Amino acid sequence: MAQKTSQSLSPRGRFWRKHVQQCQRSGATQVQYCKEHHLSVAAFRWWQRKLGHSQPRRDPQKALPTEPVPTFTEIRIPAGEATAAAYAYEIVLPNRTQVRLQQNFDAEAVAALVSLLGAPC
Repeated sequence: MAQKTSQSLSPRGRFWRKHVQQCQRSGATQVQYCKEHHLSVAAFRWWQRKLGHSQPRRDPQKALPTEPVPTFTEIRIPAGEATAAAYAYEIVLPNRTQVRLQQNFDAEAVAALVSLLGAPC
């Protein structure tokens, strides 16, 4: 459906077109946007269809992870084998996660890893 122009819309139509466009730009769900602006969700959706704006519906089930979140497991090196002295650097994050690095490490890869672990780099 073609979008209506400003000239062909009533003042009420222009009001709703403004809100439909702002909602799409905001990134909020239709329900969130309508609640924040004290608008009827049903009226919002009716005007959205009438004006020819489409916004994909967000499936709440798709937002949930389908696989378990990976976790880290501590691996202890038995005494007599390579020890912590084999590492040139050790990073201990606020959540007590430890990252040990050898002398020649890729700084970008370490920054990405630390970022993934939730610590500022």
